[in-house]
Amino acid sequence: DPASFEKAVNKIYSLEMMNNFMRNGLVEALPEAKAEAALRFFSEGLGAQAALLETSARSAISHKEVEFAAIQLAKEAKKGNTVRYLMLEKNIQDMELVELNMTGAFSAQYAFLSNLSALDDMPLNNDDIVALLLESEDEMRKDIVDWLLGFTHMAYTPLSDEELKTYLSFLSSAVGKDLNKSLFYIFNDLSVQTSGDLADVIVSLRRAREL
Repeated sequence: DPASFEKAVNKIYSLEMMNNFMRNGLVEALPEAKAEAALRFFSEGLGAQAALLETSARSAISHKEVEFAAIQLAKEAKKGNTVRYLMLEKNIQDMELVELNMTGAFSAQYAFLSNLSALDDMPLNNDDIVALLLESEDEMRKDIVDWLLGFTHMAYTPLSDEELKTYLSFLSSAVGKDLNKSLFYIFNDLSVQTSGDLADVIVSLRRAREL
């Protein structure tokens, strides 16, 4: 029943629920002093400009054709503006963005497959799921690196090299790193919850159809 499935998915990915999940998680995860420092930085000047650029870039890169173009432009920049490319590459390493993304992706996929294994025609045990995830690890890592470089290169294009250097310095500060890790941990928890819930819906509807 497509209508039932759509209703269940809309409930899982409720904007109100996700907004509350992220906000409440951030209140618990980020110390008040660091939250206030981050708020001051992103409320005006370069911080506000960077936040707007990131938001716009995330919306744009959700389209496959834009994602492909952004990745290609980042690869071309490696041959041209190497200073900026190396700045972005170093930031990705310093912020541990690849590992944080890998952890989130693996955790969400594990939750989905683990709950989906309740289906009789998809008997996956823990070892099976881990093997499937490890099989795609190298490809996933490459895709994440490409995406991160494409996204950051596209997002920060309007900034001068000096402005970018200043912004990345804030991100790599104690406040910036704590904010980044807090957001990742909360979002990863949300991804695990929604992925598991989605698998539960599929299992439930499949069983209902069989009945």
